[in-house]
Amino acid sequence: MSDKKAMILLADGFEEVEALSVVDCLRRADITIDLVSVRNRDWVLSSHQVKIAADRHLADVGQGAEYQAVITPGGLPGARTLQADPAVQQLLRQFDQQGKIVASICASPIALETAGVAGRHSGTIFPGMEDQVRYQTFSQDLVVRDGNLITSRGPATAFLFGLELVRQLAGDAAYDEVRRALLIPQLQEQIARY
Repeated sequence: MSDKKAMILLADGFEEVEALSVVDCLRRADITIDLVSVRNRDWVLSSHQVKIAADRHLADVGQGAEYQAVITPGGLPGARTLQADPAVQQLLRQFDQQGKIVASICASPIALETAGVAGRHSGTIFPGMEDQVRYQTFSQDLVVRDGNLITSRGPATAFLFGLELVRQLAGDAAYDEVRRALLIPQLQEQIARY
């Protein structure tokens, strides 16, 4: 088991593919990842009405000292809830200031904007939402890493996003192992057929 630990912040209306793909990638790499309910309930309801059990409540996380990464999935209204929650905003700011990994996918970089994190980095967001985040440099790449910030575009990019988190938390060997286990090389060979 890796000594690295991450948390993924879940609010009702989160995008389940983006959240659970990342959880899957990190757990395959033996990285501990806690599903954290920002509403302090024992479960969270996804944007497609999938009920997911939370490991912890945000109120119990405190300043997150035991974690090396904080992750926010997209989905609406989940991303807007993360954007409006003062405790989430404080956590995102604090992790960024400490140089810990802050990772946001799809619509959730709007929370980075509100927290004052986006303007310090290059990044990306779900297509059509570009005007809601003011990065130093905007990129249309599927996954963007700038220092301690990792951003990605949407559900189809979730495994790539999760793999970049694995690389940053556990290194290239773990990245390669999880990448092969997910059949990413085969997907890359055949994606044009779809």
